[in-house]
Amino acid sequence: MTNTVILFGVIVAVVGVVAYLRVYKNSAWSTTTPSSRPHPTDQANEDLRQSAEESAAAGQSSEDDKN
Repeated sequence: MTNTVILFGVIVAVVGVVAYLRVYKNSAWSTTTPSSRPHPTDQANEDLRQSAEESAAAGQSSEDDKN
């Protein structure tokens, strides 16, 4: 029984360290040099901006059709 509890504690500790390191690696605190690939949210923001511009352009052309 004692061995099972110790083994469980070791497994939980290893999983915790791995999870912490994954979060730390992705946090802004650990990025001291800029990465070569863009951040995923940068691409999402760019897509949203392009979508908004296309919607605005479509809205203007439909208003022109009404006149």
